[in-house]
Amino acid sequence: MVAFNLKNFFWVLMGCFMLSILASDVHASVIMNGTRIIYHAKDKSVDVNLKNKSEHPYVVQLWFDEGDMSVTPSTQTNIPFFATPTIFKIQPNATQIVRIAYTKAQQLPQDRESVFYFNFLEIPPSNIADNTNSKQNKMLVMFRNRLKMFYRPDNLRGSPNDLLQNLEIKRQSTDKKLSIEVHNPSPFFASLSQVVFASKNKTYQAQAEMIPPFSSKVFTFDGAAVNEQGGITLTVINDQGARISESYLLEM
Repeated sequence: MVAFNLKNFFWVLMGCFMLSILASDVHASVIMNGTRIIYHAKDKSVDVNLKNKSEHPYVVQLWFDEGDMSVTPSTQTNIPFFATPTIFKIQPNATQIVRIAYTKAQQLPQDRESVFYFNFLEIPPSNIADNTNSKQNKMLVMFRNRLKMFYRPDNLRGSPNDLLQNLEIKRQSTDKKLSIEVHNPSPFFASLSQVVFASKNKTYQAQAEMIPPFSSKVFTFDGAAVNEQGGITLTVINDQGARISESYLLEM
């Protein structure tokens, strides 16, 4: 029984290794202009530009989810947005405009942002591997891209540009590791890309997460002493996809 399990583990490990080699040279061909979508409540629709930067035509399929990555076009339910066209063919080096509209099938909060995820799957032609002079084995890969889409109601208090200045940071009570609580008092999502603690001699990094409006999250720095002195640097991704940083003194 033990020998059988070890054998299975070996083949699983080898399979993962081979997949990593095959995927090492694979890149997405269809890309979106921008890294996120901001849907203002006052807009009737939002246009998204998709570009096929390869020399082959692709079929693209679109759908939305609310945070569950396992959702597919066939299992998507009660999403208050739709995109047209939902499935289309995009020619080599061509651009396709996709229109996203709010259906109001679900009433969204008007005092804060809501977040959804825009998915687009690129499906290559079946003969793509035959149109090459390379003697190497080829593998057809379907790429799924998944980006955040923020629904932003009108007349929200404050501005997303002031997000970093409004975040509140304090130490968490713990006997083992240095932890901080970051509170987001604004109606906008704080999309953190980096959370760094710097002491006199060393820097520590916590796993970055997105903080919803009017919410808090705790970040832990492995290896940092509970009472260690230093500062915190938070980096957020703004509406344009740029990374903006702000430093804070971590008080005792």
